[in-house]
This record gives sequence, structure tokens and C-alpha cells, in this order.
Amino acid sequence: MKLVSSREAVQFLSQVGPPPWVKRLLRWMAFDEDLPAYSACGKVQAVCSALDLVRGRINDYNQLSASELAMVIRQEFDDDMAERLIESKLCGTFKDDPVEWGRESDPIRLDPGFFLYANRIDWEVGVMKSSFRISSSADREFYFPKHEYFLASKFEMPRFDVVAEGLSFDFESIEMLLPSMRFVDNPSIAAQSPMPSARTGRPRKWDWEGAMAFLISQAQLPDGLPTGPGAQARIEEMIRDWFLMESDKTPATSQIRDRAAMIMRELERPKKP
Repeated sequence: MKLVSSREAVQFLSQVGPPPWVKRLLRWMAFDEDLPAYSACGKVQAVCSALDLVRGRINDYNQLSASELAMVIRQEFDDDMAERLIESKLCGTFKDDPVEWGRESDPIRLDPGFFLYANRIDWEVGVMKSSFRISSSADREFYFPKHEYFLASKFEMPRFDVVAEGLSFDFESIEMLLPSMRFVDNPSIAAQSPMPSARTGRPRKWDWEGAMAFLISQAQLPDGLPTGPGAQARIEEMIRDWFLMESDKTPATSQIRDRAAMIMRELERPKKP
């Protein structure tokens, strides 16, 4: 499996779109699981406040005196935890044992929940940070289907603080977002390696990169790109309309059909489990 770093992915796709747009595209494609995303190392830390711990185990705790509450806490918790809760006066914070993955093993594929709840992604460095609570087992299974064990905790309703480093994407999936460009080892010259053309020595007449960027933007809308019977014809029409809007001219029908067919093959390709 070949991966490309988040920095390289942004740099490559920014050849045809502004970086903020590219970053949003990558995030939501990863959330939709249309774009495999990976992390080389990271940590999930379950955190719970003392007040939450007591609230989940003791009824009417706020109506008890300090001495009564201390007595009930000692009955409900083991000695070490009870003393920590009493000393904190229910203002402390407790951490469960973290769940970690490291660089000594293969990168893990990130579940969509990490991107849904991400509150900061440093694309240049490749670090994503998330902080969230999961309210139901259904949400846990839906948003973290591959690594549900990351959210295991002895606390009943903890907050999960996540740091995922070495953020990267599947190389072929990134390259297919711009099928008319080849991702070379140095992304800064990626735009200068177009697909071979029958006509050499002359400037390229048609802005295929712009057309593909337009289709990518349409794919992120709620309705996405057309699927099912007649989908290729509709995509051909979308490409033709874009060229007419941009330059009042369109490429040959055969050229448009070739690109649309390539896009359809990718849309219909079975997803790997």
C-alpha cells in the first residue's frame, strides 16, 4: 500500500483549487469514506470529571452534606478512587488508560468519526486533534466501525481526547482526483506532468484540470454525481456545460466521453473492505 502525506496531498490538489477548498474536500471525503485516510501513530485518551463519576453512581448527591457524601462515595468506589474523589471535592479530572498505536506497526485506517469530530487539523505537519463524547452504542458503531475498541473505557460517559499523527491518504485515490495529472515524487512539479497527448509541442487547448475540479466540487454536494442508468450521459453533459460556460467552446464529443467513462469506472469500482 502506497501512502501520500497530508501535506503532499494538499499541495498536489492545490494545483487546481485553493488550499482551503482542498482541505475541506479531503476532510469530508475521508468522513464519507470515499478517500482512505491513515495515521502512523496516535492516542485516544478517555477523560471524566469527578462530578460525572459521582453523578452516574449516586442519586441526590447534591442534597447530601460533605460528610454524608464522603461516606456514600466510600461505599460506591474502591479505596483509591474514593479518596481521590473526596479530596477533589468533585472538581477534579480523571484519566483512563490511553489507547495508543505507534510507528512500529502499519498505519491504521482512520474511522470517519475522527474527521467528524476533528477540531483542528494541521495539514502541513499531518496532525489531527479531536475531542468528543459518544452518547449511544449506535453512534459508536456507526462513526467508529473499524476501531470501536478505541472508545473502550471504565468511565460511563467519558470525553475522548484524540491526537492522530502522520496523517496520510491512499496514493491512488489522491491521484484519481486529478486523472489528467500525474503525481510525481516531487509534488511541486506534479502539474507539469500531464497525461500523454496525441498532439505534442503545442499548448494544451482544453482546461481538463478545471473541469475535473468542477466535478469534484459537484461530488461533494448532497446529491453528488449522477449514478445509475444514464449517469455517464449526464456527466458528459456537465462537462460540456462547464466548458461552454468558461470559454463558449467545447472539446470533441469523443474526448468528453473518454473522461466521463473514466470517471464512471472509478465511481462503479467496488470499495475495498
